[in-house]
Formats: sequence, C-alpha cells, structure tokens
Amino acid sequence: MAAQGERVYEIIRQRIIDQVYVPSQTLVESTLAEELGVSRNTVKKALMQLVNEKLVDIKANKSAIVKSLSIDEAVHLLEIRERLEGLIAYCAAQVITDKEIDIIRASLAEMKEYIKDSKFKEYSATNDLIHHVIYEACPNKEAVEMIESIRLQLRRYNKRTILISGRSIDSYNEHEVIFKALEARNPEMAEIAMRKHVSNVRNVLKENYSVLF
Repeated sequence: MAAQGERVYEIIRQRIIDQVYVPSQTLVESTLAEELGVSRNTVKKALMQLVNEKLVDIKANKSAIVKSLSIDEAVHLLEIRERLEGLIAYCAAQVITDKEIDIIRASLAEMKEYIKDSKFKEYSATNDLIHHVIYEACPNKEAVEMIESIRLQLRRYNKRTILISGRSIDSYNEHEVIFKALEARNPEMAEIAMRKHVSNVRNVLKENYSVLF
C-alpha cells in the first residue's frame, strides 16, 4: 500500500480501536475522503484492508460499517484466545530471557501504581506490553500471528473490562501468577496461569455484556 493509503488505513484503524468509530457505525467513503484529503479509491482500499483484519464489514449494499461482535462471537474468540495464549505462554517459558523477565517485573510494578492512581488507560497499555514481551519470547510465531489478529478484534472490548469494579486487582494478581511461572521457567504453570487469566476475562465479559457492548 502506498504511503498515503497506509496513512489513511492507520487513521481509520486507530479510530475504530479507540471507539471514535463505534460498532455498527457506517463509514462513508466520500466523507472520509473529504476529511482526510484523499480520493475515494484510497479510502476504499484502506477499508478493504480493515475488512481483512475483521474490523470492518461490507454489507450487501456495499456500505462499510464498523464490525460489531455478538456476545457469542466474542466468547468464541476468547475461547480460541485462551488456548492460543496458553500455548504461547508454554513456549515462551522455555526460552524467555532474563532481560524479558526484568521488563515484565518492572511493568508489574508500574501496573500496581496505576491501580492505586486509577490510571486505567496506562494500566491497559502496560498490560499490552507484558503480552507483547511474551509474544516476542515465544518461538511459535504462527501462534503469535493468530493471537494478535484475535486480540485486535477484541481490543475495544477488552480494554473496557478493566473498568468493571474489582477487575483491575484481579487482573494484576493474574499477571503476577503468570510472571512467577515464567520467572521459574515452568511451561506447565505458565500455560495454566495464562489460560486462567483469559478465562476470567471471558467470564467478566459474559457477566457484563450489556455494559461493555
């Protein structure tokens, strides 16, 4: 994709993730083209790339809308995510470096402070960093590629689960257990801890669907 098209794609993509464009909202090519100072064809190509990432749907009348997930779709994705994240943690625990362990340890300390200060946006960003470090450590890059696609689809919902009362403390504790398993280079415990974490995310989502969606 040319530089201009890449810029348009990145702008629309980030607005979807940040919920500037909300699920089921129609994305009008002509409006976007005028706003971003590009041709409709450039916008169309960017939207098609977002269709491939499952962030946008094209309806029968060819209008583009921000993809919306039903509770069943979200739960199914989280079921897949649980198993893939478990595999990734298992693989990462066998090869994770001391430097990567130190990054996770420091990130956990930051997350603890963010909870105290109710800085949930910063907490979520640091949470993402921990998962990124684990993905980088994992030698099974095919699994990582699959999980990043799933996390992207769920991103705008996952970031809201942290706002549920009590979830931030539970999330922190779950990440601490994952860290201890990785630090011990214990693949079985790392997989169990990661799967438990994602399972809890799924349960929170199911119990608070009307608030999160």
